[in-house]
Amino acid sequence: MSISDKVLAAEQAATEAKDTLVELTKAYEAEESDEGLVAIEEQSEAVEKATAQLETYRKAESALAAKAVSAPAVVKSSQGQLQDPMDWILANAAATLESHITKMPFGHILEKRFGDDERVKAVSPFVTKAAVDPALTNVDGWAAELTREGYGAFMELLQPESIIPQLPLTRFDFGSNASIKIPGRAATPDMAGAFVGEGDPIPVKRAGLVTQTLTPKKLGVIGHFSQELFERSTPNILAEIRRWMLEDTAIALDTAFLSDFAGSAIQPPGMENLAGTTVDGTGMLGDQATAIAALKAAIVAMTNNNMGRRPVWVMHPANAFSLTMMQNAVGSPAFPEMANNSLIGIPVVTSTTCPADAIYLLDCADIVFAGGAPRFLASDVASIHEEDTTPLPLVDGAGAPAAPTRSLYQTYSSALRTVWMVDWAQLRDGSVVLIKPVS
Repeated sequence: MSISDKVLAAEQAATEAKDTLVELTKAYEAEESDEGLVAIEEQSEAVEKATAQLETYRKAESALAAKAVSAPAVVKSSQGQLQDPMDWILANAAATLESHITKMPFGHILEKRFGDDERVKAVSPFVTKAAVDPALTNVDGWAAELTREGYGAFMELLQPESIIPQLPLTRFDFGSNASIKIPGRAATPDMAGAFVGEGDPIPVKRAGLVTQTLTPKKLGVIGHFSQELFERSTPNILAEIRRWMLEDTAIALDTAFLSDFAGSAIQPPGMENLAGTTVDGTGMLGDQATAIAALKAAIVAMTNNNMGRRPVWVMHPANAFSLTMMQNAVGSPAFPEMANNSLIGIPVVTSTTCPADAIYLLDCADIVFAGGAPRFLASDVASIHEEDTTPLPLVDGAGAPAAPTRSLYQTYSSALRTVWMVDWAQLRDGSVVLIKPVS
């Protein structure tokens, strides 16, 4: 119960106590008795207690209001409203975890930890598995928009850590959609105009279209720990979840995005696999002429496909430093624009998750990305296979058990499961050019 609710309840209790005292006083005036006098004295004490309780709650409410007015408009890590959409998601993660461990209702945890912020509660159906009003998931202009804000905030917070949020990709939100169809232009046929003579017929043309279907692909992880650890670190759990999620999600996401994986129903294809052209970059980090030749070849390969509307270089920081420090024949910087994260007029994005032996040239206008807000579920009664690479069913079809396994219930442990639905694709071949090997 919020402090405002407690004030209302105390006001009602004080009013009822005073009304009862009035009735007892009237009855005593009509017929004086020792019992009636005792009842009046007892009820007077009850009125004093109810009035004192009401005054206490009113002072607490005034103190909270004054604190809310004086506090800066930033995210609060403890009780109070959360202004950052990203923290609506993280608040649900922390509340989900604490609810399962303490067995207190999910809504009560949200209110206790984060106040009565309706925005946090509205996002709950999307990011937690909890008993909430299902109508919220269909209310346009409220929960759906808040979830998109949360998704956008999550991508924004990932930006310093991950490559994908830094790229000017065309982004979509899965929401409740089972798939998203993205139309794009094919290289041929086209609708280019033609010169015609007076009175001559004008040619009729059509545009060639291609469609990419993005389907939610599950990026998930389970983390588990002893409940003793949780009980000793509850005040800091929100900050820890935030830090771990950003750091580790960035690594997992970038590694898959830049990989040579061919793509499947489970995981999207990596950029290295989608590369239509591979340019040899041997020696380019030690010689200006070799570097210019490799960079030029990559740009020509992309523009020959009539592409390059939003090009971006993606490289390892070590390669970026090498190009920044490279000198020409007279000792001047060979690529001075690298100081401003630009190379031959094209933006540069760096990340340690990028392979050190490769440089990517991406046309972000023809690469699309879809995602949504991460979802959380906590448990302290499940059994899990403690395996970080190839987890197996606890018991396979032949009855063979997986090892090692852990019963959370038996070992007084808890686990938090995070699932994030994402997918990406290139709309047209040629939007990815790879320089490899880079040395």
